Amino acid sequence: MIIYIDITEFVISRINTGIQRVLKEFLQRVILDKHEINIIYFDEHTDNYQLLDNTEVKAFLQEVKTYDFTIFKSIDLYTHSEKDKIFLELDSVWNCFVKRIDLYPKLKQYNFKIVNLIYDLTPILFKKYAKENTKINFPLFLNAVYKYSDFVFFDSLSAEQDFNKLQIKTQSKIKAIPTKVIYLGSDFSSTHSRTNTKYEHLISKKYILFVGTIEPRKNQLLALKAFEEVYKKHTDLHLVFIGKMGWKTQSFNEYLDAHPLKDTNVHHLRDIDDDLLSLFYKSAFLVTYLSKYEGYGLPIAESLQYGNITITSKNSSMYEVGKGFADYLLKNEKNELIHILSLYLDNQNIYDKKKKFIKEKYIPPSWDKFYISFIKELSLI
Repeated sequence: MIIYIDITEFVISRINTGIQRVLKEFLQRVILDKHEINIIYFDEHTDNYQLLDNTEVKAFLQEVKTYDFTIFKSIDLYTHSEKDKIFLELDSVWNCFVKRIDLYPKLKQYNFKIVNLIYDLTPILFKKYAKENTKINFPLFLNAVYKYSDFVFFDSLSAEQDFNKLQIKTQSKIKAIPTKVIYLGSDFSSTHSRTNTKYEHLISKKYILFVGTIEPRKNQLLALKAFEEVYKKHTDLHLVFIGKMGWKTQSFNEYLDAHPLKDTNVHHLRDIDDDLLSLFYKSAFLVTYLSKYEGYGLPIAESLQYGNITITSKNSSMYEVGKGFADYLLKNEKNELIHILSLYLDNQNIYDKKKKFIKEKYIPPSWDKFYISFIKELSLI
């Protein structure tokens, strides 16, 4: 079995969260596992795929923001081979220069099996939260998956159900596609443990943590509005947003920039690597994650892994991830959030009991387990 993985969007974007975290964790393991893997990159200048050196890919995964590839070798995908060939799609490939509605049928002519991991259906189910180019590209990509994919993985039952419902709704001819749900890991591939002196003072404070790209779907504004109310009684409390700036954020940015507590008790941090993120999780008073829709909701699992009280929305896949360990907002309303925050801020005994319950009972999903399950299924396709 030869596995081909296109990491073009990862190399271009240099993002190290969300989808890219999944890709990173998988690549680190599959390279070490000595599988026959071709990691490829599409070069628009030569209009051809380039084979990347696996040793260089390992170095890139350690320094995603700055690493420059030096070894490229042209690769022709359209050749016959006696070995089974799998074209495995783990990245945000819908925005690639090479459109999958054109690529997949060509690959099928040369005995490739197309395997996808679908994270969520946000660009179709919640168009108002998607980037403009994604709103155009994602439906075309999904149509290619429905027509040509041989197997589709999902990170939650919720995402799998959304996928099946959309197929019935949008496809005139229904093709039976084998599927499998494999939950993502939550442990960090941390290189070393250290404290960044730039944030050492903040980490020592009592803070609510919210990890996620700043965008309307993630609902950071709800956390900020609730914080404003509880802060009136708890003036030692801080609110920390960690995440890159996303899209459709103008109104939130204007509100945050003009906020009287900005940079004193309300903080937005963007230059946070995995080591530092781990420290922020470890030291948080509690964590919120209030997204209006998720394919999985990775920050929930990451937070619970550190024994954090975690307040999240009860929609889409979130309960699958947090189960009986997280606290849930049923309506995603400010008063709900204020009530739960106040419960833990005002009652030390309740807070301590919940923390103890999470630390003793929660079993965090691991990236090793995700990888082993994934490879096992690939070998059976």
